[in-house]
Amino acid sequence: MKTLHKSYIFSFLCSIAIVTVGHAQVAEDALLISRTAPTGTARMLGLGGGGVSLGGDLSSAYINPAGLGFYNRSQVVLSPHFKNAKTNSNFLNSTSETFDNQFNISNFGIVFNNTKDDIVPADYRGGSFAISYNQTNTYNISYGFGGENAFSLLDEFALQANGIDVAVFDQSIDDETYPFYPDAAYANYLINPYPDNSTSYAASIPPGATAVQEGLIEEQGRQSEWDFSYGGNYKDKLYFGASIGFKNFTYEKNTSFSEQYVYPEEFRQGGSNYPFKPFDDSPLTIESVDNVRLDETLNIDGSGVNASIGLIYRPVNELTIGLAYKTPTIYSMTEEYSFVLNSQTVGIREEVDSEPQTFNQPVVGTVNFSEYTLSTPSKVSGGFSYFFQKYGFITADVEYMNYAANRFGSNEFNTGTLNTEIDEVMKSVINYKLGGEFRYDMFRLRLGYALYADPTRYAGDQLDRDRVVLSGGVGFHTPTFFADLAVVNTQYNTDFFPYQGAQNFPTADIPNSEDNITNVVLSVGFNF
Repeated sequence: MKTLHKSYIFSFLCSIAIVTVGHAQVAEDALLISRTAPTGTARMLGLGGGGVSLGGDLSSAYINPAGLGFYNRSQVVLSPHFKNAKTNSNFLNSTSETFDNQFNISNFGIVFNNTKDDIVPADYRGGSFAISYNQTNTYNISYGFGGENAFSLLDEFALQANGIDVAVFDQSIDDETYPFYPDAAYANYLINPYPDNSTSYAASIPPGATAVQEGLIEEQGRQSEWDFSYGGNYKDKLYFGASIGFKNFTYEKNTSFSEQYVYPEEFRQGGSNYPFKPFDDSPLTIESVDNVRLDETLNIDGSGVNASIGLIYRPVNELTIGLAYKTPTIYSMTEEYSFVLNSQTVGIREEVDSEPQTFNQPVVGTVNFSEYTLSTPSKVSGGFSYFFQKYGFITADVEYMNYAANRFGSNEFNTGTLNTEIDEVMKSVINYKLGGEFRYDMFRLRLGYALYADPTRYAGDQLDRDRVVLSGGVGFHTPTFFADLAVVNTQYNTDFFPYQGAQNFPTADIPNSEDNITNVVLSVGFNF
């Protein structure tokens, strides 16, 4: 590997000038973990995910535990779920389409009821204890993109290397440890320092060269919650409940990004400017950098705990009003990040009379492991439901969350700047959910709508990140058995960086996608 400009003189100022360009905790990590999505049984999902003022459903344990006070019998529920995710990614006027499918169990649990019979006089009518599992978020989605760009990955590496003395990179080669992109890029001649400035760098491709880029980002993982809940009934008027929730979070992101280079006519073999000299009067010449590929893996795992309390009040038989509060979730997280940089750099001469060499050895980045805590925002929800005797009902919810309340903590790194960034780029939101159910004998028909507002406020950003949910469902209910089916479609826009830690790429365009996710959920339950 590289030996040119070898120096063993280190200084403290050089070492602290290293910029962390591998993955580090960022504000978007907090958003990934804290942003909510519709969850629960097919009945609640068919209503748009609302239900703060409804009861008699296993989802109450997660949405508003006071709803467990409506039960008058015990119940067991299982909800298998199929997910289809379609993305249309846009980058440099090119569009790529990807699909992902997944099958799992999104909800199950059991309710133990001890309500008093109607003939037993008592103000307190009893209640129900529930143990339930809800998959609160899934991350199985992929983004494919490509196009021809005047700003290459090598330009990004050079920008990130600026300010770091070449001696730091030489020492990385001696130690065979490559913690960041520029270390790996320097080792394979993808960036080079100016002869008269050991802290400024240029890419090893000539001006005017363009990069034909292709990328694929694949995400998988899930977020789930176990709830242990109790809901009580006072005079069939006031329902109250409390719950403790145990969260689990697992996430894996694999990114592959490659470039093939298109050189200007004058730099083709045999031209007057061939081979390429990164700098005038430099003894180093490079025939070409043919291609570069960067592969990255990010794994985040964690667990957390929260609590919920709720009330539902029935002022008249036709109307219920609900209010619920969920505390912040306190997570303990571990994160592991690694990368591999492959490249083909040919015809390298470090001296005029030296033999040309080809470098195509993969450079394996140093694995970055960290531990930290994250406190996600609390949530306040309110709503009402109006019942039309035996014919059905309408229900509406609003929920408030302040995403700027996300807070990182760590004994390994300073979280002050990170938490300040969260204050600057995140905001509070109000989400809306509306649903209705029509009943005919044992049959149910449901429709729902939800709007999850964009919790970000990036300066000059025109991308609409609101999430719109449309849902519908059918059901069949008997005194001892029920089956509900829901179809939930979520649409939103997002943008993404082709690789971790990118701050400058790409100057011409930021990849973004139109995401369309369809979930089909079947809930089957037995009353006993």
